[in-house]
Amino acid sequence: MTGEAIVKFTWNNQTVSANTGDSVAAALYRAGIISIAKTRKLHEPMGYSGSFITGVLARVDGRPNVRLDQELAKEGMRVESQNRWPSASFDLLKLARFLPPTWVYGGFEHGRFAPSQGKAYLLWERLLANLAGVGEPPSRDAVSGERKAAKVIVDTLVVGGGPEGQKAANDAAARGASVALVTRGQTLGRYAVAMGGALNKLHESVQVFSGMELFGSYRGGTLMVAAPTRHDQGAVAFEASKLVLATGKRSMPPMVYGNHLPGVMDAHTALLLSHFHGVQPGKTIAVIGSGEEKKVADRLSHLGARITYCGAASDLTRIHGSSRVTAIDVGKCIKCDAVVHVGPWHRDPSLEFQSRAEGRLQVSDVLIDANIEVVGFASTADDKIHVPERLDPRTRICPCMDVTAGELVGLIKGGETDPEVLKRLTSCGMGPCQGLPCWESMLALLASLTGRSVDDFMRPSHRAPRRSITVAQAAGLCDVVDVLR
Repeated sequence: MTGEAIVKFTWNNQTVSANTGDSVAAALYRAGIISIAKTRKLHEPMGYSGSFITGVLARVDGRPNVRLDQELAKEGMRVESQNRWPSASFDLLKLARFLPPTWVYGGFEHGRFAPSQGKAYLLWERLLANLAGVGEPPSRDAVSGERKAAKVIVDTLVVGGGPEGQKAANDAAARGASVALVTRGQTLGRYAVAMGGALNKLHESVQVFSGMELFGSYRGGTLMVAAPTRHDQGAVAFEASKLVLATGKRSMPPMVYGNHLPGVMDAHTALLLSHFHGVQPGKTIAVIGSGEEKKVADRLSHLGARITYCGAASDLTRIHGSSRVTAIDVGKCIKCDAVVHVGPWHRDPSLEFQSRAEGRLQVSDVLIDANIEVVGFASTADDKIHVPERLDPRTRICPCMDVTAGELVGLIKGGETDPEVLKRLTSCGMGPCQGLPCWESMLALLASLTGRSVDDFMRPSHRAPRRSITVAQAAGLCDVVDVLR
């Protein structure tokens, strides 16, 4: 767990205390500030969920769209909410909540309201920029020069710092291969440790790159590029003969109305908050899942949480609340102020998708025979996502872009069953999440309405960058990546 509260920063001009090692999101949660951002169009509250990245985006020391779950709290830092006008204390954009969801079907970018020319068009563009968090450009103090990148050449690149990733790295090193391991966490195996597990010692020859996330796979998986979560560091380009994906899986949010509310979070986020930061997801917590919910509920309880309900995700029919969770429906109404979902579990397919050049919209129609191995939890079949028989049309499928079940159902019943077209018509998955978990829910809904299998549909194309990288970091890659001729 983190140390004593010795760091102070401001959130919308309000002073907040943080413990050493706290992320900004964890410090805000401890202070009772769980609504951080707003949905793109209807301006509904979002928070620290682990599922929807928009919920933790804010402006930090003049830099827009910073992920607060990856930003360490520092003394004197200035953190401000985005998507608000004219100010956080007097936000006129919240009036958008009174709009019927059907009015914003299709997105603002190609909606019926968009003017096509003149001053009205310029004002409309300014509004869109504000809603995207970049209404104000970065301050001059936030502008930085090029961040020099590094190049690492190894036999095997392992992605994922959990027990399976560590085992794969050790096995490769034992065979005499040069190995690099990349993990988005600042430390290895955070989820396993938070669950009370122990980690094996890494082979001394394994190079570890923590606090980094691979944002793109190129040239058949032989060139992988990672961006650090810290903006003042450079990117790293990896050239490897073999790629091992030990990325685990992520819990998919329940497909019910209220799944976007602050207080709804995945098991990974809940356990990180509880174990590493000493912050409980809520005073009374409902835990739902697809088989592992009792194990997580017991662990949270051991860490001091009060569990008011534990059951199957398929029994959940609604999450109540306006600015945060207040109760759930599971055949009866149960009061709670947090919902932790533990499955259904799905892996992120984007890196393998990019490496193999899958999809109809690639440069070549020939799949690349990349040297890729998927190990551990990521190698098992994904769980089926439960689609309720009576699906509330207001249910968010893609909260960041305010894509509802009603919008998708209308298009599917109208005859549109191509996932790529559905994505483009609605903007589903076109926010910072880059399709996970939104495309998983969209495909599950599509399969349910058509009576077909999810595997019958070709996924929308996963393209780099799958995670954010600054212009300064991208520029630094010029000296380390050979240009194809």
